[in-house]
Amino acid sequence: MAIVSPKPQTTRLRVTGILQEDNMQLILSDTPGWIEQTAYPLQQIMNLQVKIALEDADVLVWVADPHSRDPIPEKVAQMVRQSGVPLVLCLTKKDITRVAKEPAKVNPAAFPFEPAAVFHVSGTTREGIDELLATLKSMLPEHPPYFPEDYMSDRNMRFFLSELIREQVMLIYGAEVPYHLFVAIDTCKGVDESAPLAQIYATIYTGKESHVPILIGKGGKQLKVLGTRSRKEIEQFLHQKVYLNLSVKLRKDWRSNSSFLQKSGLFQ
Repeated sequence: MAIVSPKPQTTRLRVTGILQEDNMQLILSDTPGWIEQTAYPLQQIMNLQVKIALEDADVLVWVADPHSRDPIPEKVAQMVRQSGVPLVLCLTKKDITRVAKEPAKVNPAAFPFEPAAVFHVSGTTREGIDELLATLKSMLPEHPPYFPEDYMSDRNMRFFLSELIREQVMLIYGAEVPYHLFVAIDTCKGVDESAPLAQIYATIYTGKESHVPILIGKGGKQLKVLGTRSRKEIEQFLHQKVYLNLSVKLRKDWRSNSSFLQKSGLFQ
C-alpha cells in the first residue's frame, strides 16, 4: 500500500495496512527511513513517526538487502534495543539469481541485533512471504480488534490518490525535484460511489520557483506525461475509469514552515 521508488526517503508518512482474517488483525506499519541529520521540520516530523511506530509495535520487522554493508545508524540501533520489542529480520531479493545461489547471511557489523527469526523473501515471487506472515501472526498478543473488519488502512482515499501521483513524480523527475513537493487532492468525485468515471483534481505544490517549469515542461509536455502515468496507476487502484486534472503551484519553503505543515493535513 506504500509507494516505492529507487530514490531514498520515498516514504514520507507512516502508512498502515491491515490484514483481516477470522479472529485476527495484523496491522502493518511502513515508516519513513531514519534521517540522522535533520535539516528542516519536515524531516523532524518523519523521524517522529519512526519513534511513534517503535512505541506502538508488538513486533519489529527489519527489511534489508542481504548484500548491503551499510551500517545501521547508532541512534536507530539504540531505539530498537531500548524498545524491548522482538525483532524479525526479513532479507529481500530471493528471486534474484546471484542472491538465490548464495545463502543469505547477516553481517554482524551492519546488523547489531539478535533477531527472533530470520526470513529470506521475494517481493516479486512472494517466496517466503507466507512463512513470514505465519510467524508474525504467532507473535501477536491477544487484544480486541483495533479497527472495523472492513478496514484495509487507517489512511483515507485522498491520501492514497496523492501518494500514487507522488510516486510517479519520484519515478519521472530526477535530482532534487521530488523532495521539494507535495501533492494535494483538491476534488475527488465519483470514487466512493464507484461511478463510471471518477473525477480527480490535484495540485502539485513545489517549494522552489525553479522547479515549476521543470515539472510542467515545454508546452506542458512533462506534466502531461505525469498525468497520464498517474491516471493509469489510479485507474488500476480504483478499478474504474478516471479523469485526472493536475496543476502546479509554488509554495516557497513549505518543508521548513512548521505552522503550514500542521495546517496542511499532510501528517494527520
